Amino acid sequence: MCQRLPTSANPANTHLREVCSLLAAGLLRLRSRTAEEAAREAADWGERALPFSAPQRLHANRTNRRPA
Repeated sequence: MCQRLPTSANPANTHLREVCSLLAAGLLRLRSRTAEEAAREAADWGERALPFSAPQRLHANRTNRRPA
């Protein structure tokens, strides 16, 4: 009869956990780099935030419309 290792001590689980951790870290770095590059490109093109006041910053499809 084979004796099974606890799941935390299973070498395959340990290896899989390490690979997943590395992949997750890589994805986070890639996403942050992509966001930084997009912001840099927008600044290069001269894009800036529009100076709307807080009440004007609403979605186009508002649910609480007022009658005209």
